[in-house]
Amino acid sequence: MGYNFKLQKVLDVKKVREELIEVKLAELEKLAERQRRELIIMEEARKEYMAQRTREREQGERLMEEAFFEKMLDNLERKIEELKSYLRELERQIAQTKEELVCASLERKVMEKLREKDYQEFSLNVQKSNQKLLDEVAIQMYLRREI
Repeated sequence: MGYNFKLQKVLDVKKVREELIEVKLAELEKLAERQRRELIIMEEARKEYMAQRTREREQGERLMEEAFFEKMLDNLERKIEELKSYLRELERQIAQTKEELVCASLERKVMEKLREKDYQEFSLNVQKSNQKLLDEVAIQMYLRREI
């Protein structure tokens, strides 16, 4: 007589759900890290443009180049703000996914505790059944000796 947990399929589903959330979280964190690196590159480019603009102003460069730098900087600033906004959204999604993972983990742990208790109860019943069988065998052997 083997042990069979009645809610094993539910436990399996909860494990799969937790694993899927872990994968989603890892993907979101990887994406956020790439976006952070891209943001750093953009901010460094902005600093370089600003430094170049300052150097050219000091050298008295033409007004046309000034307009070009202004337009480039505006475009870069807009992209940086969009990226920052996207990163904030990613961070929100990461936090939400972490909460989902905690909930999924707790649900799985509850099911595993339930399985443990069920298995202990099963083991106790098997022990009682075995002990009852041994007691009956012992009684039968005793009665056979007496006769």
